[in-house]
Amino acid sequence: MQQNVDSALPSDRGTGVDVTKARVSTDRQNGLLPDTTWKILIVDDDNDVHEATDFALSTVKILGRKLQLLHATNAEDAIGYLKATSDIAVIMLDVVMEEPDTGLRLVGKLRELGYVEPRIILRTGYPGQAPEDQVIRNYDINDYRTKDEMTRTRLITSLTTAIRSYDYIRSLSATRAGLEMVIEGTQRLYSNKNIDLFAEGVLTQIAAILRLRSEGAVCAVGTPTGDDSSSMIVMAGLGRFSGKVGAELRDIPDVDLGMVQDIAPDNVTPKLRDNKIALRFRTEAKRELVVYFEHNGALPRSDVVLLQVFASNLAVCFENLDLIDHLGELAFVDQRLGLPNHNAFSRELGGLVLGETDKVTVALVSIEDAPQLAVAFGLSFAENVMSAVYDRMSVALGDAVLIARVGEYILGVVDSTGTLDQSVIEGVFHKTFSIMGNRISVSASIGIVSGDPTNQKASDIDRAARSTLLRVIQDRPGTTMLFTPEIGDEVQNTIRMKSALQEAVLSKQFRFVFQPKINIKTGDVAGAEILCRWMMDGENIPPSVFIPIAERAGFSSDIALQSLEAVADFWRDLQNAGLLRLPVAINLAVPDICNPDFVDVLTRQCEDSDLLAELVSFEITETQAISVDDDATRGVKALKDRGFNLWLDDFGTGYSSLSHLDSLPVDGIKIDKSFISTLTIETARGSVAATAKAMADNLGLRSIAEGVETREQHQIARLLGIEWVQGFYYARPMAPDTFIEWLKNWDLDAHAGS
Repeated sequence: MQQNVDSALPSDRGTGVDVTKARVSTDRQNGLLPDTTWKILIVDDDNDVHEATDFALSTVKILGRKLQLLHATNAEDAIGYLKATSDIAVIMLDVVMEEPDTGLRLVGKLRELGYVEPRIILRTGYPGQAPEDQVIRNYDINDYRTKDEMTRTRLITSLTTAIRSYDYIRSLSATRAGLEMVIEGTQRLYSNKNIDLFAEGVLTQIAAILRLRSEGAVCAVGTPTGDDSSSMIVMAGLGRFSGKVGAELRDIPDVDLGMVQDIAPDNVTPKLRDNKIALRFRTEAKRELVVYFEHNGALPRSDVVLLQVFASNLAVCFENLDLIDHLGELAFVDQRLGLPNHNAFSRELGGLVLGETDKVTVALVSIEDAPQLAVAFGLSFAENVMSAVYDRMSVALGDAVLIARVGEYILGVVDSTGTLDQSVIEGVFHKTFSIMGNRISVSASIGIVSGDPTNQKASDIDRAARSTLLRVIQDRPGTTMLFTPEIGDEVQNTIRMKSALQEAVLSKQFRFVFQPKINIKTGDVAGAEILCRWMMDGENIPPSVFIPIAERAGFSSDIALQSLEAVADFWRDLQNAGLLRLPVAINLAVPDICNPDFVDVLTRQCEDSDLLAELVSFEITETQAISVDDDATRGVKALKDRGFNLWLDDFGTGYSSLSHLDSLPVDGIKIDKSFISTLTIETARGSVAATAKAMADNLGLRSIAEGVETREQHQIARLLGIEWVQGFYYARPMAPDTFIEWLKNWDLDAHAGS
């Protein structure tokens, strides 16, 4: 490829040709010649040669194009012409000018400077000074003739041969340059992850590759109905269509829609008609890209090939971009309900921190009734409730507010204006919802953070909202609470508690107590549940506070293993008191069961401590979801295979569901105390507790009612046919020695009659 002349000229040369000395044809001087001419540079110090060549070639056309003759009388002028004119096809060069070898030296200099495309025909009046065989062998020239033999016919023949050679070289160079542009253009398109930038880049690259000026071009993207692409939206425009971004294709005058529609969407071959180019691609996801390009010139065959190559690459680029775009959409959408998800919520929080607003409102809304509804009516019913709440909330809060699903039954709200009033969110739950033909009331716990996000971290705002929601669920479920610094302090307390728990695990600071389980028919003590107690800085920490922290920190497995030691000690105390060993239930967290090494250690410690499998049961507390094929399920089955009794704890809350009863090899369920505490004699038979008991019976499972605190609840449990009961009505959790004394004196009839 010809290099830039400015950098190629030697420093002792002139910077251009003196046009007063140069002889340019009359047609060229008058501006009558079209751009499609072959430029021939005549370099000779004899004016007669210039005039004769002008006369001989004045009416000649070669390969359909006229000739434009440029004239120089010395080597310096010749280099000046090459500097000023980029497409000189042939140089007819005299060998002898200022010096006997001036022409030969100029040939070497031109090739050295990078002028490799122009073909050179040497002419000489002194053939003896430069023998033909040596010149042809040593110099890059196209032909070598004496002036005497250069008749008009011979001249035209030599020029035709040279021009044909030049045209071929130029085509190869253009093709190579075009391929380089295709590769570069494809790389640029791959780098555009935004569809708008991609569309703009497509039009720019087509114009650059074809070296054509766009009269008007559009790039449209959409998902058409059938083969009709007219409704697709313009994403980028050039020329007279530059102001049409956002319009539909059919609304743009002069776009040849018929030409576009004629292209099969699975065909990557460009369609050419007059000065128009159309491309159309369809991805596997049925989204289409349409390119319509009008230009002001003719397309050589080589450029059509380049366009074909670019079109093939473009189709792959668009398919990949569509896939990336689709994956991006999936990443921010809850796949079960089709709502914005936690990723969308986090992204919106990040935008608040980076934005210019000085007041925002962020809320977390927990649907309190959803877990119970999932137990009573199934998961799909509960998720329909979530969707109904989302729809009503969207109407109430408006399009400017993001609402996303951030938890199983939790919605996150982000208001960038800071004008959202809590009463608007609360009002969503004032009316009943119609769900699958049922009218139901839904309550919610709401935690709200409001203020200036400047200099805040998105994670801090999220943590503040979650801390507030946690507090309201613990203290006043079904109400609304605003964030305060005191609630924020709880986050720090949690960190301190985690460190203290680690020390407690290492130094075995935990106490273990036992709460009896009563056979409701016989009144006998059927067993006990071992429970962990802990003090930090002299203060009793509720299990509901430290157990979740222990699970997240990975300490719950250590607590479970230490509880086994406490069970072994408890059984020895019973034997020393002359009593039989009681079955004991131990709580296990799902994250621990997922670890097969822990299951092996657990069962091995039971064997080493002579803890018989028939007297040891494990109550599985679902703090995270269990699927049919996950590690937790395999852990549960491993424990069952080794003879242990297994129970689903807190059934009806958290992630517990009917599907687990059918898929997990459990022996029974513990009906959560939240379903027991609200029971009355009148409502008992239609309650969730009754439904859970019926499901257990149908599956051949046993049941325990936990949290029985009154005589009425005891009677209801008997009425519902629940086998075993547990709660403060019978006894609070007790230390081993206190439990033994209580056991010696236990009498259900006397207790119930007191």
